[in-house]
Amino acid sequence: MPKSVLADLVERYPWLPYVAPFALFCALTEVQQLAPGSVLWVYPLKTVLTGASIVALARWLKAPGEPFAFAAAAVGVAILAMWILSDGLYPLLGTSTVFNPYRELHGLQAYTWIALRLLGAAVVVPIAEEFFWRGFLIRWLVGSDFRAVRMGTFTWFSFLATSALFAVEHDRWLAGLLAGVAFNVLYYRTRSLKACIIAHGTTNLGLGIYVLVSSQWRFW
Repeated sequence: MPKSVLADLVERYPWLPYVAPFALFCALTEVQQLAPGSVLWVYPLKTVLTGASIVALARWLKAPGEPFAFAAAAVGVAILAMWILSDGLYPLLGTSTVFNPYRELHGLQAYTWIALRLLGAAVVVPIAEEFFWRGFLIRWLVGSDFRAVRMGTFTWFSFLATSALFAVEHDRWLAGLLAGVAFNVLYYRTRSLKACIIAHGTTNLGLGIYVLVSSQWRFW
């Protein structure tokens, strides 16, 4: 049976499944930044397309390690608390768009947008980001054949670089830096990508619930 084009690409570029969903999400985020008002349709599109790319590449995505669910969730809750409590204590990177779906949309449209936003934040983003940051980059910075680098292998360079880059990915850069450090420490302690995904998902889901309950739309 002949190989698919996708399988051939992954064989040539083994980093592709780890990088492509994250790169797609970032590219669409740039579109959202450049086109005022596009959050209305870009975020649902990011969720659907990035999620579809993860599904398409799923057989090549390896998440070794036990989930350590309780510890991972505890880390996620701690990061959530820090993210909220540090609000307003430092200047943000760039400008933050505030989008209230109840004001911009009506009825089922608003609920559909919120559902896709929660799905993206709590499921799609944690998977795409953790496979990139701690599945690929933190290991690639140790050795170019990242698949041969054991999960949890520590070097100061990979630790500091991924923490700093994770910070500048977010407008709330200080909270992003502390979150990057915390996710990295969890990764080193557990040697588990599953634990990092659970922690990241816990933080994002908790933040989404906080936004909906408190109407603090600036966090979205």
